Amino acid sequence: MDAAARDMTRIAGLAAHVRGSGPAMVLFHGGMGSWTHWIRNVDALAARFRTVAFDLPGFGDSPDVAEGIGVDDYLDRVAAAAAEAGPGQVHLVGFSFGGATAASVAVRLKDQLAALTLVGPGGFGEPKGRTIHLRKMPPADAPWPELSGVLRHNLGQWMLSTPDAADDDTAALHWANIRRARFDSRRVSLRASIEPDLRRLSAPVQVIWGEHDVLAHPSVAARAAVVRGARPDARIDVVPGAGHWAQFERAEAVNRLLLDFHTQAQEAGNHGV
Repeated sequence: MDAAARDMTRIAGLAAHVRGSGPAMVLFHGGMGSWTHWIRNVDALAARFRTVAFDLPGFGDSPDVAEGIGVDDYLDRVAAAAAEAGPGQVHLVGFSFGGATAASVAVRLKDQLAALTLVGPGGFGEPKGRTIHLRKMPPADAPWPELSGVLRHNLGQWMLSTPDAADDDTAALHWANIRRARFDSRRVSLRASIEPDLRRLSAPVQVIWGEHDVLAHPSVAARAAVVRGARPDARIDVVPGAGHWAQFERAEAVNRLLLDFHTQAQEAGNHGV
């Protein structure tokens, strides 16, 4: 059994990759993903926090969800798992679809939320006018070089900063996640939910974007303005040289930002500030 398998457990029925000790830091992945969206981050974060990287319902090793499940029911199920990741308050971090999910779960956690980070979050509504040039996937039984070529091209178009940024190993990780994705994440990520959710929160908020995030339509600056309109005190960090999957492409930079923000939030909470 490899190390990753040994670190897997179940929390409220969901699969979770758990590392480290200390205050709980819960990680939510993006659409068509799994906990491996955080594969370059969990070890660094586990030096300070008990990191709990979930496979969300209908993804990875977590159970399927009922066909036609309501979005609120889906979010309630995720919130129940996040609440059990403690004990104590929870530091919540979400990427893309997982960012929109995290913001809505944060509202449900109420006083159990210590701090919230959103990385390239969804939740800004339909991105009207956004165009991303993706290649059609070949059949699942196509030769791997053909599959890998399309996967690497598509990753370079929407997940990473440049067309040639994805290697074969990254393509294989992405393909494994695609094959195990059974929930349409757009039902959550394309809602206009971020602004109202953030307005309902009092805990510290951080939002991180890669400077070349093409999913942040019409621009990172425009989306940051929405966040500041809802939470003028939110910390906004833009990572140079990163695309949408910033925590993978520029892992060291994002790890530093997460540890700095959440350590400060934890220390402030411990002192009753």
